[in-house]
Amino acid sequence: MSPETLQTFGVMAIGLGFVLIGLGGFSTYHASQKLQHAAEMRQVEQKGEFNAQIMSLLIKNQDLKEQVQQKVEPPGAAPEQTPPAAYYYRPPSPPPPPTTTYFSPPPVGEGPSETATPPPYESSIPAPDLMPQAPEAAMEPPKSSDWEEPESLEPEIPERYLSVHQQHVIADTLRAHGRHVVTVESSYGDPVSKEFAEELCRAFAEADWVVTGVAEHRGLPLASGVTVSAASFPPAPETRAMYEALLSAGIAVTQQLDPKQTNGETVVLVGTPL
Repeated sequence: MSPETLQTFGVMAIGLGFVLIGLGGFSTYHASQKLQHAAEMRQVEQKGEFNAQIMSLLIKNQDLKEQVQQKVEPPGAAPEQTPPAAYYYRPPSPPPPPTTTYFSPPPVGEGPSETATPPPYESSIPAPDLMPQAPEAAMEPPKSSDWEEPESLEPEIPERYLSVHQQHVIADTLRAHGRHVVTVESSYGDPVSKEFAEELCRAFAEADWVVTGVAEHRGLPLASGVTVSAASFPPAPETRAMYEALLSAGIAVTQQLDPKQTNGETVVLVGTPL
């Protein structure tokens, strides 16, 4: 066999090797793609089964909750309603005074006709007595030298920031709820806030409430007006009474929740009056 023939067979063998290598690589790639696709399909099936199990567990849990709720709540019971964020009782306003209707008198120079009867008044107010009466004897004070004028006759002096009416409204509202203890704090280093707080303390003391004294607030600057602070919600009855008393007196008052306070403690934070 000549060398040219051997060279030709060698080239053909090399070409056949390259073809076989290409076929092997393609078959390997195709097989790997099939394996990867099969693995992905298994993962998708496993995820679907897992999600189906989760959904079935959630449905069972919901059914159990409904069964427990039906057993706990009697049939026909009204759903529980949550109370509002802040509820304070405001007493109803008094009814308006009765109106009295009067008829206008006849014009001057024209008297009522003999046949006509004057219309009766709708009110039951008695006619005033026009007969003069003897003056009553003047009341003389006791002849004792140590006689003093009663306190009830002394004129009431309004405070600088509270009027006499506001003092009475605060005292009357708090007095209806019994005797309680209140803590009053003013803005740190503010003399105006402290004076306003002292006036409020005098109104509280008039209602027989125990005031521990005016202390300076050691924290952030207080807001203007008055703030009633409670330790929990709903607040204690005396805390609601304090809020109602200040609100009824026309004082700018707000409320806040401070969990650091002691339960049942009523704290009034007094800022600059508005």
